[in-house]
Amino acid sequence: MDIGSIASLASSLKTAGDITKAMIDLRDTQAVQAKVIDLNREIMSAQNSALAAYADQATLLEKIRSLESRVADLEAWEREKDRYKLKDFGCSTFAYALKPGMENGEPFHRICANCYQQRRKSILQSHGHYSGREKVTCDGCKAETYLGCEQPWRDRPTSDYDPF
Repeated sequence: MDIGSIASLASSLKTAGDITKAMIDLRDTQAVQAKVIDLNREIMSAQNSALAAYADQATLLEKIRSLESRVADLEAWEREKDRYKLKDFGCSTFAYALKPGMENGEPFHRICANCYQQRRKSILQSHGHYSGREKVTCDGCKAETYLGCEQPWRDRPTSDYDPF
């Protein structure tokens, strides 16, 4: 809240009180009318100061709501990101894999390392294995990559890919 607005409000109200006291002492009608005009001016000034203070308060309340929302989003992301661990799938290919025991009813999956750095969870979609590498795409950032190292035909695994 703007301290200047509050001080202006207090000053205007004090002046209005002083003018009212002076009006009681006056006997002359013209002087009373002049004091009424001064009093109205001070009342309007006090109202303007009160409105400015109210506007400042509304702005601060909106900022508080926005910051509270942002803190809640960051806290939610912190909880979510703790469920994943950066995994090297070989040949400098990385993705974040769901930690064992952190499934919360979800099947095993991996998320995009790029999206993770942007505080987004984007599940990598598998498109099969090619030359021993798994082709994956990210619907979030549209990245397409291969996880793992290329293997000669004779060394390729015959079973499903083991993420851990």
